[in-house]
Amino acid sequence: MGLQKQSVGNDVLMRSIKILDIGYITIVYIAFAIGCAKLVDQVFGAFDEKAEKKKSKVRLTLEMVLAVWAYGVLIYVVRNVVELIPFPLHGYEGFDHFRVKELKNATVFTFTFLMFSNLLKNKVLFYYQHVF
Repeated sequence: MGLQKQSVGNDVLMRSIKILDIGYITIVYIAFAIGCAKLVDQVFGAFDEKAEKKKSKVRLTLEMVLAVWAYGVLIYVVRNVVELIPFPLHGYEGFDHFRVKELKNATVFTFTFLMFSNLLKNKVLFYYQHVF
């Protein structure tokens, strides 16, 4: 059973669909990141620097560990949810949406969430400036 040779036209088609899929995945991850960041900021409220200054370094460290842990769990959940969202061209001419590496890589979500989550961003900056 040998590998089938792919025609130039089919190769261009598959690469074009893959490029569309990568853009689609990126848009979905960014939409989830902005939505999650907004939700987290609304649920937990604004960052209060005065309140943070009153906390011990041990408490700040424990809160940072908890926040990073929760963030890691959020990334895992979102990555699994994004995989469930169908790509309209999956299966077209044999294209397999699930083979696109960007689908399982939540880097876009990670950086976008951190950029838009005022609470997490300010908490990390405060921790960096006051604990280290």
